[in-house]
Amino acid sequence: MTDSGALRRVLGPGTLALIFANSIIGAGIFAVPGLVAATLGSATALGYAICAVLVILIFLCFAEVGSRVHESGGAYAYVEAAFGPFVGFIAANLMWFGFAACADAALADVLVSALATAAPILAQPVPRAAVLIALFGFMAGVNIMGVKIGARLVVVLTVLKLLPLLLLLVVGLPHVDLSHLIPTSMPSASTLGSGVLLLMFAFVGGEASLSTSGELRDPSRTVPLGLLMGVATVVGLYFGLQLVAEGVLGAELPQQTVTPLAATAEKLLGPWGRTLLLGAVSLSIFANVNGDLLVSPRCLYAAAKGGLLPAPLARVHPRFQTPYVAILVFAAIACALAVLGAFKSLAILGTASVLLVDVGVCLAVLRLRQRGVQTADAPFVIPGGPLVPVLGATVCVWVLTNLSREELLGLSALVFFSGGLYLRIMRARQMTARRTAARSSTS
Repeated sequence: MTDSGALRRVLGPGTLALIFANSIIGAGIFAVPGLVAATLGSATALGYAICAVLVILIFLCFAEVGSRVHESGGAYAYVEAAFGPFVGFIAANLMWFGFAACADAALADVLVSALATAAPILAQPVPRAAVLIALFGFMAGVNIMGVKIGARLVVVLTVLKLLPLLLLLVVGLPHVDLSHLIPTSMPSASTLGSGVLLLMFAFVGGEASLSTSGELRDPSRTVPLGLLMGVATVVGLYFGLQLVAEGVLGAELPQQTVTPLAATAEKLLGPWGRTLLLGAVSLSIFANVNGDLLVSPRCLYAAAKGGLLPAPLARVHPRFQTPYVAILVFAAIACALAVLGAFKSLAILGTASVLLVDVGVCLAVLRLRQRGVQTADAPFVIPGGPLVPVLGATVCVWVLTNLSREELLGLSALVFFSGGLYLRIMRARQMTARRTAARSSTS
């Protein structure tokens, strides 16, 4: 199999919006309403409003840089175009390993653990590893067979996992007790910050959807439209689910910090409603991981295409026109991390990594504007000059300052390792070039 050299631009704004929504709406949404209520009490709506504004700021920045830079790799390609290959290489490692591979491994670990409650044999090391290998092998195969097939599976899984949530909204809204939604007190600034931080964790993940930039039709239009549609879907769904959970459960909601939506469904629909929502948790995790296997290997592909990772990772399947080597390598790494376990440390590193990349993308807006980077098509330009990018970067830095010491140490270790690896690669290139020049001069 050899490299055919090109990826097909077949994805439109609707598909991008669904990939974006799928990347964000994972297992976390099923626990967030109870956790936020336990933190902010009756002022949860304020926390959601603040978080929605902050997320919109960040993804407006993604919309502009995505309309200016059309290469595969998403955030990696954007940061590299703005700040050069050194910073871009660090961003690539933060996205594909620090965020995507670690997050996928953590989610897969949760999925198999959930299945083990019904089939205890899966808690044993060998059966557990076998299920994880089969899971990642199946998803890798689907995504190798073509971006359209992989994207269609993402769309189908996203729709299937959204249906129980939409059913809960439709059934629950008429039963909302408005008295449960009236704030009885306002949280302190520090408490509000903790609540917003929790919600920001629930909103991360959409950044990975733009790793398919090289396979988007008319990116200058598709990127901003698809992202704005995706943000509107996620924000609207999060607000609606919080409204229903709080309006139906009332004072009981803060005690439901594990499965608040399942508890809400049980109160509205009976035991089968709880079963439906718990099934949606497993489907949601599967959809998230499969979605990442569609988009995240493009970071490896883009970095290899730029000469920063081994050349085989840039190979495109001659029949399916997909970066098959990158997909296989990414799936193998994520599977190995999942087999090793350590859910908490994987989740911590993933969250911190994507937040730092967000800082780079927000600042990339200013840099790309300054350099006049764009394609033949007119780019999407955020109104307000530098206001939105500066606010977006400030928000991300603020969130990072609220991370624990362990998160910051893990993030720093990955950044320094990536920087050192880049310098080693460059040094090896220079030595190879010198040897080639020396052989040429003596021949």
